[in-house]
Amino acid sequence: MKKLFQFPILLSMLLFAACDENTLMPSFEIDKASVAIGAEGGIEYLQVTSATEWVAVSDKPWISISPANGIGSTKCRIIVDSTLESSIRTATLRFSAMGETPIAIPVAQSGFAKQILVKEPELTIASSTNNMADRYFEATVTANVPFGVQVEYPDATLAEWITPKAFEFELDRGSRPRTTTLRFDWKINTEFAQRTARIHLYPLDAADVLADSAIITITQEAAPTITDDRAGDSLALITITERLQLLSPWEVSENMQYWPNITLWESTDEEITSGEIPRDAIGRVRSANIMMCYTKESIPQEIRYLKYIETLNIYSNVNTMLLSIDLGSEVCELEYLKHLQIGAFGLVSLPDDFVKLGDKLESLDLNSNNFNEVPAILTKENFPRLKSLNLLACRRWSVYDLSKKDTYEDGIGLHFNANENDALRRLLLWDTLEELRLSNNYIEGQIPDFTVGQDGVEAWSQSDVEAWGGDTIKNLVGMPKIIPNMKRLTLNLNFFTGNIPDWILYHPRLFDWFPESLIYMQHNNGLDSNGKMAKFDNEPTDYEYYYRFFPGYREKYEIKEEIED
Repeated sequence: MKKLFQFPILLSMLLFAACDENTLMPSFEIDKASVAIGAEGGIEYLQVTSATEWVAVSDKPWISISPANGIGSTKCRIIVDSTLESSIRTATLRFSAMGETPIAIPVAQSGFAKQILVKEPELTIASSTNNMADRYFEATVTANVPFGVQVEYPDATLAEWITPKAFEFELDRGSRPRTTTLRFDWKINTEFAQRTARIHLYPLDAADVLADSAIITITQEAAPTITDDRAGDSLALITITERLQLLSPWEVSENMQYWPNITLWESTDEEITSGEIPRDAIGRVRSANIMMCYTKESIPQEIRYLKYIETLNIYSNVNTMLLSIDLGSEVCELEYLKHLQIGAFGLVSLPDDFVKLGDKLESLDLNSNNFNEVPAILTKENFPRLKSLNLLACRRWSVYDLSKKDTYEDGIGLHFNANENDALRRLLLWDTLEELRLSNNYIEGQIPDFTVGQDGVEAWSQSDVEAWGGDTIKNLVGMPKIIPNMKRLTLNLNFFTGNIPDWILYHPRLFDWFPESLIYMQHNNGLDSNGKMAKFDNEPTDYEYYYRFFPGYREKYEIKEEIED
């Protein structure tokens, strides 16, 4: 009886187990037959179902499985590393369970296509900024090929206004894209219309074909409109002060006629009443003194809108010894400019268009700049109306021994040898000049001498003697007539050697030049390029020779001693 009772129970248990195996859990299966993933890698999931213990392995190290073993129904995480290749790579995941046929799951990972991707393909920038250091933009680029940069301007007549800066880009992970930041400097837009440029990023290897082109489109805003009237002058001056970063800008809330160092044309001005200056100039800027600025650029282009300006003085820039500024052409458009000073600014050159000022310019002051030579454009022929030329103290550095001048990369300042360079001769033949200031430069050699009949040099004539007071200077007749109208000549604190020429020693205006201090005195203890002390060999100890030559001058210039009783 006991055995008969157990048999039905055992049979029922076997039937139940068979039913549960067939309906609740398959013996061994995976919910996906394959895995495909992108080049960046990532995570995929597989559902493993097994009635017995199972284990999984990968035949490639760039795939990991978690968990890699289990029993029953388990969700597995398949982690795929980012590829370093441009082509597809494959692997196989092998799942095994006890008593079951293993299941192989193929994995395919696409490679990185050749690419140069730009984060922001379109940018808009301002027409200008006050600070030159802020005139740049950056572009974030992701690429997996070496690339170059080329700027295209739709309007071929436009000057280049975007400058790519050098960059480093290292592909240290095969074909996996890397990200870098590019910098581009830009120039002020002086036009009243916006402008565009296209920056092309291209593979350096022509075999690298991109899926998409890489282009950055840059749009620059238009310059603010400056009208041809008094309001336009005011806006131009305000903009100039911003560009130059003046340390003491004008109080723009006040009427322009009350701005310090600014004068306006008035209806009673002689130039207005005579018709030399149009009546449209009344109320417009006549003169401007702009001092104490901080810029590394030329005079702002807005200067050209001061249409009727007659006198322009710009003086004192910060750290001029470190600057090498090329003067722009905008100032050359000032039709009525007579007096121009750009001093201690950091200039190293003048534009070819500077000659446009020749018909009007009467005085030019370029003192304390960084010219390495006298600008060749400064000639009598180019500036026939010029009366005053100031090139004083064009020294970038203080040098006492000119044999060491070549150790300065950007030059020491206004330096040349008058024995080899005709710049000084050219200036001394400018017979219409009334003032020439060349003090405190690095001019060496001898002061040029002249011969009547050469280089167009004429002799003092009897008519000159009569114009100067008859017998007073009669001995001048026949001598070279050099800078006859010169009221102020300064050559001191240079590196001259040799003899002072007779045309200076016997010049009828010699005493007007204060020769002891402004002609004869050279750089104290200075040495020229040959190591010779800077001084003249024949500097006069007194002026007795001069009074014998010009007897009428003794009464005029000699200081009489008071005789005590």
